[in-house]
Amino acid sequence: MTRTNSGVRWVHAVPIAIGLAVGIWMFHAAVPRLITQLTGVDGRFSAERCVWGEPDSDGDRTMTCAGSFTAADGSFTLPGIRIDGVFDERPQAPVAARVSGPEADQAVQMSILTSLAPMGLGLTAFAFPAWALTAAARDILSPARRSAA
Repeated sequence: MTRTNSGVRWVHAVPIAIGLAVGIWMFHAAVPRLITQLTGVDGRFSAERCVWGEPDSDGDRTMTCAGSFTAADGSFTLPGIRIDGVFDERPQAPVAARVSGPEADQAVQMSILTSLAPMGLGLTAFAFPAWALTAAARDILSPARRSAA
């Protein structure tokens, strides 16, 4: 027995929309960070103000910090900048970081995994919508192909 269609129906619109939204949101968050990590200006971030965040799923608390960033070559300093990332405790010494340029408002830590993990989740979120939209397009085009043959 062969199937006459893929089984994709209008009720699949909600999971398709959710998958697309999650995928776009994950890429929106991860791609600028990855670009800064790969092509940004090297320097050091000195924490000045740190606050404890809410406990995560394991019950551990982490800190988010703001402070100043100084380029490695000393060409500029950015006071009052926040760093994208969390710390287990307040950093006592300057931390390696990168910024997108002298006008940046955020520094990023040098862990590529923090950019690749959301991008992987984004690709995973795109999997169902990609299958469903491809299958639905195939269903729509099938009668046209049969009548043309």
